[in-house]
Amino acid sequence: MKKKLAFSTIALLCAGAASAQSTVTIYGIVDLNISRVSAGPRSGAGDVTAMFDGTTNGLNGSRWGIRTVEDLGGGLKAGVVMEAGVNADSGAAAQGGLAFGRQIYVALGSDAAGELRLGRQYAMHDVVMGYTNPFGNALVLNPGIGVTNTGRSLPQFIDAPRINNVVRYTSPKLGGLNASLAWAPGEGSADRYAAVMLQYGLKKFEAALSHEWGHDRAGAGRTNKVTTLGANYDFGVAKIWGGYQQGRDLTTSSGNVGALSNLLVTGPFAFTAKDLNVYTAAISAPFGPVLLGANYTRTRYESAGGQSLALGKVGIGARYGLSSRTFLYAGLSRATDDLKDFISQEQVFQLGVRTAF
Repeated sequence: MKKKLAFSTIALLCAGAASAQSTVTIYGIVDLNISRVSAGPRSGAGDVTAMFDGTTNGLNGSRWGIRTVEDLGGGLKAGVVMEAGVNADSGAAAQGGLAFGRQIYVALGSDAAGELRLGRQYAMHDVVMGYTNPFGNALVLNPGIGVTNTGRSLPQFIDAPRINNVVRYTSPKLGGLNASLAWAPGEGSADRYAAVMLQYGLKKFEAALSHEWGHDRAGAGRTNKVTTLGANYDFGVAKIWGGYQQGRDLTTSSGNVGALSNLLVTGPFAFTAKDLNVYTAAISAPFGPVLLGANYTRTRYESAGGQSLALGKVGIGARYGLSSRTFLYAGLSRATDDLKDFISQEQVFQLGVRTAF
């Protein structure tokens, strides 16, 4: 009996050690908002009241995912992230119906050597944009949400969140600074993608800088050259945010860096944008469970022949934490500058709820 008890105890201890070396986490988020969208008088659109999944002006796009971490010993770890987007307003799969459209990759790394990831991952400019605004690329304050200019999606900040077939290496942190390199082959259906990013975070200051470009698969050289800068500083009672992006030699054929579906700018006159320059500035302040934020974003679109028009957006927002996982939120935005009357989202008011598990 004693031998049997000893064997059982050893087996349980071994099982406990194995489970401590490998973890599997299932998680999810559901985010929905009701928005009142008022159109500009020259946009050709009408006013709309609709329910949207969090992918449209929410705190987070709805999703579910699986995350694994395996301790291989000697500080080396292997991991997998498989994350699927869901449009919670309709139940349909998001990201065009992809099985794991938000991200899916395998990772191998250590604190001393850095991390290597392979798979569908976030573009580096999308990471940098998280440094630029109070709610992390969220609510109607999000500078990366495309606006509908007379029926066509027009970017303010270029934000193609994810790229396929990416090989990415991130270095260890040294004094708060680390670097990332990324490359994707394109595989004949998209331009090749290349990127470099620097991130810095120490105490109350954070900053990031990325530069990305595509190698045109038709042989036209480098296109969609996008440089993005973001930074913020926390004073305690308030936090200031800022960002800048420059896009050069923009095209709609890439399927990668810019992933731009439209570059035709329609306003007092029309032209195809080749370049853009955009900046955003913001402030946020916590009041107990409430976070308040406001920002202003302004984009100037330029044609190859020197024509240009500007589009601005003012946004204010609030988030109330019912718990660490459940939030109520609200936001209001309004378009400004040359294109404001040609935008179908000239003004947007939203109320939403987000919860996670």
